[in-house]
Amino acid sequence: MQSGEFLILSGDFHVHAAPGDGSLTPAALRDEAVRAGLDVIAVTNHNQFVAARLVSSLSGEADEPLVIPGEEVTHPDYHLIAVGLEHPVKADGAVIDVVAKIHEQGGVAIAAHPMHAFAGYDDDAALAAVDGTEVAHPERLEKFRREYVKTFERARRLKPHIAPIGSSDFHNTPALGQCRTFVFVRERSAAGVLEALRAGRTVALDDHGNMYGDPSLVERVRAAQPAGRTDANAPWRRLAVLLSWCGLAGVLVL
Repeated sequence: MQSGEFLILSGDFHVHAAPGDGSLTPAALRDEAVRAGLDVIAVTNHNQFVAARLVSSLSGEADEPLVIPGEEVTHPDYHLIAVGLEHPVKADGAVIDVVAKIHEQGGVAIAAHPMHAFAGYDDDAALAAVDGTEVAHPERLEKFRREYVKTFERARRLKPHIAPIGSSDFHNTPALGQCRTFVFVRERSAAGVLEALRAGRTVALDDHGNMYGDPSLVERVRAAQPAGRTDANAPWRRLAVLLSWCGLAGVLVL
């Protein structure tokens, strides 16, 4: 989607993959991203980088979704999405320290589902250090959704250009892109996406159709009428994933 000097990409920056804590390999996730109407995804497994290393083996066809390696840095006090890493980051410090390590690699740091239970984001300095915060997340409990919005509003007061992020937190169901982020990029590349995230040129969309971000950018997204999921067989694919997991469980038991 074109909007003035910018190209609007649809992204999901919180995606889990196999091998690891997701059900699909990075290659299969890229195929799923096409069905979900996504232009870019980030592979972000919990405290491991095995699946992210496979990203470099993917073909670089110009019309295929971008896949960016990353990690969900997982600590008892916070979860932190790191997008654009070259190697894993240890969850062995405070938020502000881990964000510094992510930035050293040229990556972007996003507060993942920042609810009140994560004390790491109680500190204003920690929240101001991140580049974005998940305001749209397919959370079932409404109280947690409200907490994500409140955290984002607090973050914007601390850092007005912070990026609003919508993510699916995909693990093993066909919900990739259920919540997503529209990114205003100058070029269609991983570097272009990271630059836009740092600059806060994003709009977050939740699974109820609510958008978060700069009002002018929200209007530009609405005017562009972005495409959504094009897969008409999602129920059958959910059943297929469920049966696959049942089969794997049966193999392990036997």
